[in-house]
Amino acid sequence: MSVTVTKCMTVLTRLKRLRWPRAAALTVLFACSASPLVKAAEPFAFKQDDTVAIFGNGLADRMQHSPWVETVLQHHLKGQDVRFRNMSFAGDMANQRPRNKGFTNDEEYLQHVAPDVIFIMYGYNESFAGPEGADAYQQELVKLVEKYRGLRKQAGVEARFVLFSPIAYENTGNRNLPDGTQLNANLAAYTEATRRAAAEANATFVDLYGPTFQRFASSSEPLTLNGIHLNADGYWELAGIISEALLGKAAPARANLDALYKAVEDKNWHWHNRYRATDGNDVWGSRSTLTFVDGQSNAEVLKHELVMLDVMTANRDPVIWAAAAGRSLTPDDSNVPPPVKVISNVGGGSKSSSADKEGNVNYLSPEESAAKIKVPEGYQLNVFASEEMFEDFANPVQMQVDSKGRLWAACWNTYPKWEPLKEMNDTLVILEDDDRDGVADPTHWALSSGEGAS
Repeated sequence: MSVTVTKCMTVLTRLKRLRWPRAAALTVLFACSASPLVKAAEPFAFKQDDTVAIFGNGLADRMQHSPWVETVLQHHLKGQDVRFRNMSFAGDMANQRPRNKGFTNDEEYLQHVAPDVIFIMYGYNESFAGPEGADAYQQELVKLVEKYRGLRKQAGVEARFVLFSPIAYENTGNRNLPDGTQLNANLAAYTEATRRAAAEANATFVDLYGPTFQRFASSSEPLTLNGIHLNADGYWELAGIISEALLGKAAPARANLDALYKAVEDKNWHWHNRYRATDGNDVWGSRSTLTFVDGQSNAEVLKHELVMLDVMTANRDPVIWAAAAGRSLTPDDSNVPPPVKVISNVGGGSKSSSADKEGNVNYLSPEESAAKIKVPEGYQLNVFASEEMFEDFANPVQMQVDSKGRLWAACWNTYPKWEPLKEMNDTLVILEDDDRDGVADPTHWALSSGEGAS
């Protein structure tokens, strides 16, 4: 008896004991009978120097932040110098991508990344239309493949496509969440629709629904946060499923992948800041056209920073390849173009500001500021904390006192957005006054990229 059949019989037995509805058992039978991989006319294989573009919903989006899938694939692809760029977005569907005005569309990003391989990972959001919507979803997938294939042909590339089914829903036992019976019936239908779309579009199909259904039912620990969003262990399981399907190889020992995981995570972080740039309204939205000194616009400055991030992301691919081969390499950012020089707008130096509005940079000291504030009779004012006392306590954009009398301050040093090549040193500062002398204690919490007390 095969391992898969044994696992499925175990799952069915567990469901019977739990007295799950007949629909759940039928869904299990689908999950167990489906072949995890349907090949295109030409069997899928990664090639030397491939670039892989990933388009999908929240499942794929969150792969950037728990990057076990790329980590495991890169481990097995050592020496092939494969690049991955993730353009997924939670909430996306095969034919709908809600974005703020001016955001670069998927067609332009496709050509910008210039992939040889395209992963497509949709289906969960669409599944809420029920099984009757599966045929329409199939056709949307086919249209998407045809559109992307045509765009890449314009660039002289015969792109290869992999269509992934949605994962299953995990019954967490939380009474505040669905048990997943109907959700899984829907997801099974959309898995089959994905399979049909792959066959019609001459793409490779990977079934994630069946293997995740089996793992959810047999795991003693939860693999999702809420039934559908995978936790870190869930993404580790997903990495093994995808590696088996595309490469025929199981995931290696998890403990041996720490350096590679961190290298992938660092690359993803730089790419994420490019694709999902903070303060996008200033980069491509309504404020991007604002001009300042010498007619310099926000877009002129900030879109150049996206170019910087492209280079920084690319500089981290060799670090990943080295880590996969067991070597250590520090990213070399010496080729990153310098940022556009910005002349200060303070003092009314442009048509969009005035001296009265902008003020000046001659700031009062905390003590000088306190001396200028009028307080009611019987009250006393003193300096509780300042940047001079705590270097982390700079550019506070929001402050709140909690029930224990501690001051929480969100300090945004990189306002309005992080500039590439500079340190990202935004902090959440927590100040206490245990001795009740009206001045923050020297020991405080400053949580930033490295959490800890200072």
